[in-house]
Amino acid sequence: MASVYTVTMENQTVVADATLVIVRAATAVTARASLLEVLRVTVSQQGTATNQQLGVILGMKASAFGTYTAATPAPHAINGVASGITGSTSGAAAGAGTDASAEGAGTVTTTLTESFSVVNGWLWVPTPEERILIQPDTAFIVKLRGTPTTLTGWNATLTFREIS
Repeated sequence: MASVYTVTMENQTVVADATLVIVRAATAVTARASLLEVLRVTVSQQGTATNQQLGVILGMKASAFGTYTAATPAPHAINGVASGITGSTSGAAAGAGTDASAEGAGTVTTTLTESFSVVNGWLWVPTPEERILIQPDTAFIVKLRGTPTTLTGWNATLTFREIS
């Protein structure tokens, strides 16, 4: 049975062009959490009432990861089984992190890019045909594009299903 989990970043201070959330699948196809399906992504800011347009990028990264705050995915089922993904500060395989304090030099392959108002926030709930599959040993990132006027009070979530 596939299980659903959410990685949360809450009320954090970010850097310019910040990676907000990273989830990297396990390396082996036979391992748990080696294939993940992205179900929902949110980005919001609670530090200002001043409007600003920023960009958000959903994409894949294969190497040269940054430095993150470890974030363990929370199961959606009460008393549900723990995710095969654990908290990671380095973008390690089968790891998740939030709020990059330093960006790695690795190339980001953009899957989706959008713009949003920081006053309204951004919500992405793809139709089944649009859902992104994260393959083994691949990192999926949620990244700001641009420099926020206010760097404090940022939130982001990434909800995913472990397919294998």
